[in-house]
Amino acid sequence: MLIRLPPNKDAHKGRRHRTKSEAKTPVPFASSASSASSTSSASSASSAASAASNASSRKHFLITVLAILVIVSATVLSSCVPKAEPQLTTEEKLEDFRLMFDVLKDNHPYLALKKRVEGYDWVAHESEFESAITATKNDKEFVQTIQRILLLINNGHTSVIGPDLFNLIKNLPEELTPWHNEAAKTDEETVARWFDMVVESMAYPQNQALPFMARYNQGKYLVYWISDDFSRRYKVDPGCVISKVNDMDVHDFVANLRGETWLYYDPQYKRLYMRDFLPPYKGAPYQVTFENDKGGTVEATASFQRITKPIYPPEFPTNIWQLGSNIYTAILEEGRVAYIHIFEMTQYQSSQLEREILLSFFEEIKDVPALIIDMRNNSGGDDRFWMLNIVRPLAREPLNEFQGAAIRTGEYIKPFMEANAEAFSDVEGLTSLGMQLTQKDIPSILTPEELENLPPEILGPDFEPPVFSMTTIEPSGECPYKGKIYVLTGPGVFSSAESFCMFCKSSGWATLVGEYTGGDGGGSTPAMITLPNSKIPVFFPSTLSLNPDFTANEETHTAPDVLVEPSPEDIIRYVKALTEGKKFSMPDPNYDTVLKECLRLALEETEAR
Repeated sequence: MLIRLPPNKDAHKGRRHRTKSEAKTPVPFASSASSASSTSSASSASSAASAASNASSRKHFLITVLAILVIVSATVLSSCVPKAEPQLTTEEKLEDFRLMFDVLKDNHPYLALKKRVEGYDWVAHESEFESAITATKNDKEFVQTIQRILLLINNGHTSVIGPDLFNLIKNLPEELTPWHNEAAKTDEETVARWFDMVVESMAYPQNQALPFMARYNQGKYLVYWISDDFSRRYKVDPGCVISKVNDMDVHDFVANLRGETWLYYDPQYKRLYMRDFLPPYKGAPYQVTFENDKGGTVEATASFQRITKPIYPPEFPTNIWQLGSNIYTAILEEGRVAYIHIFEMTQYQSSQLEREILLSFFEEIKDVPALIIDMRNNSGGDDRFWMLNIVRPLAREPLNEFQGAAIRTGEYIKPFMEANAEAFSDVEGLTSLGMQLTQKDIPSILTPEELENLPPEILGPDFEPPVFSMTTIEPSGECPYKGKIYVLTGPGVFSSAESFCMFCKSSGWATLVGEYTGGDGGGSTPAMITLPNSKIPVFFPSTLSLNPDFTANEETHTAPDVLVEPSPEDIIRYVKALTEGKKFSMPDPNYDTVLKECLRLALEETEAR
């Protein structure tokens, strides 16, 4: 049974709307918590090229469900002890690996990009991977090795598929036949069995964590929490930064963790990073060098220890820990600014209640001069959610977005692209005009700057000719909004949420405020392959998508119009308040640098109009 809460007319109180698709509230690094962090928490040649053209032209309503990637966390996933299963033979393991490797080698869109940008040539390690597979002694080691091989690509949509994502795939529109065909080759019990083994290798022992926590902030690892004993022993406090780990520069140390966890890419500093410094559990302590704001350094031995109370990482908005639903709305600044936070882009066919909540709120705020849509920590879903439930109702005029994309020349991806284009060929209120250019024509059409931005790999023989198009979203006339719209962004914005930010940037419909996004947006639904012997399902992206300036979104992500990074002081005060038990019933700009700056900007710009 679904319960829709009525609009709250009190301008100082926000609403939490419980929907069929319950939002995944973040879990603190808790001593008693029992879930691991996930993210969450896509002739034969000519037909595929045509499908790529159609898919690119309509890329924003294509479902880009976030792959469930297991990120190293200070918590552990409880799982049932699996029943005894026949173990795969070495020959069966190698057959599975070779199929996966060959499919990804010829169809994954980011392998050359990762080599160019991150310096890792995945294809060149084939023999090393094969030796690692051969050396596995049982099924657990096998699937953990498969996941490490996938993590070496270092892409958020490339992973062994977990139960949640598997169920989403099973519920995709029936026209998406290739996905359903691959899903039919395995089952929920098998998927859960393999995924539990993956999680087991990447979680910290229960109740164990390092005696400090650090968040990547403004290019540094800012320590935001330290245990009392560790602080007294080494005279270090929140606010210092990590400079070295095991006598290695901290950024080099993190880059060397490739394959053990998914690493973010920072397009500003052009380096890999972890959002929270959570190195793998090795049993042995880490030697950590801390640096204070005066340049002094302290060397410390950090051992894993028992944690007896929750440690809250600085996730925003501030009331994120109290949210139990997908959509939160509020009126801020004495009625002058409307606010929405959305956790995920629910599959459109399941979003009717959320649509009603949004339309009701849009009607309520029609005379409010500014609207903030908070996308932080929204990891994606279905593009049609934001197109049809947010943009069309609020738009006052047709909105145009430039789109560009390319796919690999491999045969495996072609049926996926064709089915995707056919399934989403007709979405109400959307029209697209596109053209496919041969690689030899592109240099004569793009400007020198655009050509320099274009990822060079798509001009090579391993890619089909790229497609460039213009998509128009027509207003529905339901709740035309006259005010100024802002979108809050950050590195937790991914997949379909990334596509929404790409649209805002390209069309100029909203001003992006905050940090760089997480990337891998736009394009088509990620593809999947089920390995024949183990029945392990694997997810991988299908399209290399371009930003309006022709850069690759996976490389440069989406830059905010107004760059605002959380201040170290706000982060430390916020975590201290959470640790002391403070409950935030609504977003609080006193602890949230990005929201505070956006509110200032909104009030300043609306008063000037």
